[in-house]
Amino acid sequence: MPAFNMATLVTPPLGLAYVAAAVRGAGHDVTVIDAVGSAIEQFTPHDHGVLHGLTLDEVVANIPAGGDAIGVSIQFSYEWPLGRALLQRIRERFPEVLLIAGGEHVTAEPEFSFEQSPVDVVVLGEGEHCAVDVLAAWEVDGRAGLGRVPGIFYRSVDGSVAHTGKGRRETELARIPRPAWDLVPLEEYLSRHYGFGVDRGRSVPVLASRGCPYQCTFCSSPFMWTTKWLARDPDDLLDEIAELQRTYGAENFDFYDLTVIVKRQWIIDFCRAIEARGMSFVWQLPSGTRSEAIDTEVVDLLYRTGCRNLSYAPESGSPETLRLVKKRVSLQRLLGSMRSAVRTGLNVKANLIFGFPHERLRHIAESFVFIARAAFAGIHDISVWVFVPYPGSELFRSLRTRGRIAALDDEYFYRLAAYADVSATHSYCDALGRRTLIVARVLAMLFFYGLAWAIRPWRAVRFVWNATFGRTESRSEMAVRGLVRRLGRSIVLGRAAPADATTVTRP
Repeated sequence: MPAFNMATLVTPPLGLAYVAAAVRGAGHDVTVIDAVGSAIEQFTPHDHGVLHGLTLDEVVANIPAGGDAIGVSIQFSYEWPLGRALLQRIRERFPEVLLIAGGEHVTAEPEFSFEQSPVDVVVLGEGEHCAVDVLAAWEVDGRAGLGRVPGIFYRSVDGSVAHTGKGRRETELARIPRPAWDLVPLEEYLSRHYGFGVDRGRSVPVLASRGCPYQCTFCSSPFMWTTKWLARDPDDLLDEIAELQRTYGAENFDFYDLTVIVKRQWIIDFCRAIEARGMSFVWQLPSGTRSEAIDTEVVDLLYRTGCRNLSYAPESGSPETLRLVKKRVSLQRLLGSMRSAVRTGLNVKANLIFGFPHERLRHIAESFVFIARAAFAGIHDISVWVFVPYPGSELFRSLRTRGRIAALDDEYFYRLAAYADVSATHSYCDALGRRTLIVARVLAMLFFYGLAWAIRPWRAVRFVWNATFGRTESRSEMAVRGLVRRLGRSIVLGRAAPADATTVTRP
């Protein structure tokens, strides 16, 4: 992570816990090595920022001997240089084991992953059932059996890389085993109040839906999850939440969904099910949702049932930019939804992006107008990121074709982590350079908070108090506290790692 990253989140590995549960459910013995959770308070200076958790050597040393397969999760592309190094070290120690990689990065760039690492199998998209199928084929026929598993790239018997076509999605989400939190050092996160959302108690992540029906050009989710949106049955989700309350004393639940509120009736049914059961817990939607289904009735239900933080993702205040990046959102309707949410008592945040390839100063100026309107609407927080081209996204492919991304080298991957670090900003914009984007971004943040706090000065006092002493209520308070916590902590040299590993052994 960049040293001055304001958005770095220390979160339990939900995806890894899901895959581990599915593999264990198929009858395999499973060991999970959560590189961050196992050394959660250790950060190390690195040439490109700060490393977090176990060292690569410690991750490999913790992998038990005798396993049949080792899986490595590489979700974010900025992790690739270190994830690649981890794969190489695992192969050196375990030359015969089946080496599997999964996650959004390798799904977007499978051939590249084979070129740069000794991986045997890349699982595309959702990993639970595909991982089980890979292990079953390997157990029966070894490498020769991998060609029967849909949805993977694999290194065949002759050493060539083959693709088995499109994998299957699980349409009945209730059939996917719940995350195997007992295999993860979850208490390390809970006791230290780490999580995706704002610190509102012992926080556990949950997933209410998978996929996103929208096709924004800067997003890589269509490769990973497809554009088919599937939601869990509200009662199934609440059964899981009740179990997490009983087992781990969970008080707050962060929804990791790409877009949890797509269908208005689903979120109404979920809230009414909470009330019907008489359940009490806090929950948050920190990822950035859309506004179409969030009206006065919905925000009232959200607040009554314990939702306290809600993030919107307008991405831009420029109608032309929204059209070009295929972000189908009405800014006027979104502002109305924000006003309703603020009046109800929700803590509201908006996410914007500067520096899309086509943008000029007039597009940034339009976003400043939107920022002012959002401040008057009463929202509490705003985040202004700088555009980075994620592998798998439409804009990434366009920039590669045009030569703006000359090579997928380590410098490119490390730059992907700099979207939240002003000091490391890089421009992929034709008309606006790096310095212009840095200035625009800083001015936008100062403009919003200056205006918002001038309108509501008591919020500035609360911000300083919460960021310093109290329980955080907003993402900006959490970001400031997290940055101070990292920079003020004693640094232990040589203790860090980028990825998680799962070892599978036949019973």
